[in-house]
Amino acid sequence: MFRQVAAERIAKLNLLWIEIERRAADASGFLREAHTLKGEASLIGFAMVSRLLHAVEDYVKLVRDRGGLPAEGDGDVILGGLDIALRLTKGAPDAVSRDVDAFVAQVAAAHDTSASSPPTPNRPATKAQPPMLAHAEAQPEPLSEQVEDGVATVSAPARLEGSIRVTAEKIDYLRGMVSDLLLAHVRWRQLARISRRLRESAEELRASGQSTSSPSSVDAWARMVVGLSDMESRLRDETHDLERFIGDLDSTTRDLRMIPLASLLERFPVPLRQLSRQLGRRIRFLTSGEQIEVDKALLELLEEPLLHLLRNAVDHGVEPPEEREAASKPREAVVRVAAGVAGQRLHLQVSDDGRGIDVDIIRRRAIANGLISETAAATASERDIMRAIFAAGFSTREQVSEVSGRGIGLNVVLDVVENVGGKVDVRTEPGRGTVFDIEVPLTVAITRVVLFRVGMASYALSAASVRSLVEAASMARGETADGPTVDYGGMAVPVLDLRDVLDEPAVVTEGSRIIIAQSGADLVALSGTQDHLEREVILKPLGKLFEKLPLVPAAVNLEEGAIALVLKTAELVLLARSRGRKDASKARASERHARPRVALVADDSPVVRDIVAQALRAHGLRVLVASDGEEALALFSSHARVDIVVTDIDMPRLDGLALIRALRKRDESRHIPVVAISMRGGDPERQAAYEAGVSAYIDKGDFSQALLWQTVRPLVAGS
Repeated sequence: MFRQVAAERIAKLNLLWIEIERRAADASGFLREAHTLKGEASLIGFAMVSRLLHAVEDYVKLVRDRGGLPAEGDGDVILGGLDIALRLTKGAPDAVSRDVDAFVAQVAAAHDTSASSPPTPNRPATKAQPPMLAHAEAQPEPLSEQVEDGVATVSAPARLEGSIRVTAEKIDYLRGMVSDLLLAHVRWRQLARISRRLRESAEELRASGQSTSSPSSVDAWARMVVGLSDMESRLRDETHDLERFIGDLDSTTRDLRMIPLASLLERFPVPLRQLSRQLGRRIRFLTSGEQIEVDKALLELLEEPLLHLLRNAVDHGVEPPEEREAASKPREAVVRVAAGVAGQRLHLQVSDDGRGIDVDIIRRRAIANGLISETAAATASERDIMRAIFAAGFSTREQVSEVSGRGIGLNVVLDVVENVGGKVDVRTEPGRGTVFDIEVPLTVAITRVVLFRVGMASYALSAASVRSLVEAASMARGETADGPTVDYGGMAVPVLDLRDVLDEPAVVTEGSRIIIAQSGADLVALSGTQDHLEREVILKPLGKLFEKLPLVPAAVNLEEGAIALVLKTAELVLLARSRGRKDASKARASERHARPRVALVADDSPVVRDIVAQALRAHGLRVLVASDGEEALALFSSHARVDIVVTDIDMPRLDGLALIRALRKRDESRHIPVVAISMRGGDPERQAAYEAGVSAYIDKGDFSQALLWQTVRPLVAGS
């Protein structure tokens, strides 16, 4: 209990300090909250936390006694100290005690310096004022935050707490429902006994061999009919009651998981403060609608996408103060998250008043990355071009920084939002700013899907991704270099036959329909489906067996006992867009079935080699491993086929750059994709790798198996 309360108090202290920095509050509230937490820590036995908070109090009093705004370094000290306290309350290793000693010594040194210098009331803050962040005025109480690893961090805030506070009233209501269900259980047992007696009577009547026309037999059958009729009536009533119980239970349990959106939004001001400091920006962070209640599971899923959007707003959107002033804008930019509810859908807007997005730059980079052809780009709408920013690996940055440029963030946003049955769109105006519109269900427990059959099996798509169901006979057909299309609203939409994709047998039906599905602004026409039905369902995870299949994220239990696999629309769109001509596609498919793709992994670390090799094998690749570049070249020469090379840069004997250059000099390996994975993530190292001929570059600091496959997959798709 103390750990949870301490986390809330430290979060409140983080935001109280930000209010102090912008002169929106004095130090009294901060000192009162810190003193309370110090007393709680001392009482529970967290002596180190109590000692640390005492030092934090001393430093805040020192800043207060100086007068004027805090210096920008003061915030780094205070927030760093609060971060150490948070790690201690969460049971961090003993090594954190060294941080406590260093912090206490730092505060003591600051006191000594202050004692030897005369006070300077109303002194200005050193260097530039710290950037201001604020919340909407209607916010009832401070928002929670957490800083990671002290100063100048821009990493994601900590996950939401694993527990949920529930009122005694809701618990009592649940107990009442359990009582009703126990009574229903008793009544169902009575009906089971009646059913058994009727069955026994029927068996006795049949065994007696009496004529069905005899009076006793007629009476016996009449009694059984009356009994069955009575049981049918009671079953109908019990079924209605059971439906009501299930509905009440579902509603109540959903309410238990609903928590204010503020519990997520309140985590962002402190990381944004540090990011804006790092980038030399001045921002004001505003929120509205934070008291809307949302499923806790949904908030956990939205945490990473919202953080990516806010980081992008500060890094890409907001201009430096001098540039804003030259454009007749306030030096301080506004970054805002606004929330609203329409029906059972949550609407979020993440906006900034920065420079906006240059659509021409997006168009050029999309063509260069092969996301769209020059011909299509010339006629595509601005909205369609803007969708390219959500593609994996797409970035408008020429150089990668610690904050952005890897082309991962917005792809994560699209992926997470569409996985929960939501939609994301973007609007921009040059010089005025950018708005990202997100629409998701309020709860992820129950969602609407479109169920259908392909062959003899059942499948489903999120209802939010289904644009339309159209009679196949009414659609005009076409053919492009990438395969067949249908005309939908004047657009040539690629057709994907799900019977081929899912390897299901064809079933002849009359009046077949085509599903027009949408992922972002991309459309795909899905043929080969039948028996369409929209329904509210509970999605079930598939477990480890299917966790490496991106096309199937979940399943649905059907009433007849079977299951329907939920298909991911974004993956279907990717399949349609990456498809070549029919015959070439079939030839590649045949080749892939005949011979598995081969990856060559070179790294001098056996741990890294094993992790990378296992990740690639999980996706069906055959993997060759080498401990350095020289061994990798020997393996390459001794094998008839290698489809991709994944290499470290720093290796003995022959390093990764030399390996790449050697491969590029050979005719048989000149066009084989090479992915570099290295701890050296700086611009010079990346530039050297690309000059050597690398196809993609992954910083080991960003490495994950998902990112590896996201990088490798398009490179081996056509091999």
